[in-house]
Amino acid sequence: MIAARDVFAETNPALCSAVFAQFCSAYRLAHPAGRSPVSALIYLIVPIAVSEDLALTFEKCNKETGLPVWLSRNPKVTVDLAKKVNLTLDITSAAIRFGCIGGALRLTADGNLESLLENLPAAISGGVASSALKRARLLGIWMAGMGSPRAVLEALGVSV
Repeated sequence: MIAARDVFAETNPALCSAVFAQFCSAYRLAHPAGRSPVSALIYLIVPIAVSEDLALTFEKCNKETGLPVWLSRNPKVTVDLAKKVNLTLDITSAAIRFGCIGGALRLTADGNLESLLENLPAAISGGVASSALKRARLLGIWMAGMGSPRAVLEALGVSV
């Protein structure tokens, strides 16, 4: 039997905005100054956390792993990442708009993206989404630990 993936379900704005909310919450909690991530970092989440292409690279990782260690273990993460970000721009932008209109996300005056979700709906927190949510939380923690958005982007080999 061939297992089919429903790419449209995995990249719908509602799911992606919930994944972004998890990333933003984890980032803010892990950031030394309690800041939310700059919106530019959000564009990395779909190709890294939502995509199943890199799912295996997160195995045996936890919040202590950190972005530099994860990248050194998995150099393939940076291969064509800028291209993948560009291919998912529309998905990410639609999810940010959906999240802001729906009250899950808020874009601040200084360009940061905040999570307004206190709890995730049960329909989103289970199944296929649970893995993407976990990866987004790890990325939030790891990226906050890098010190600056610039350090994250340089480590991943992308530029804005």
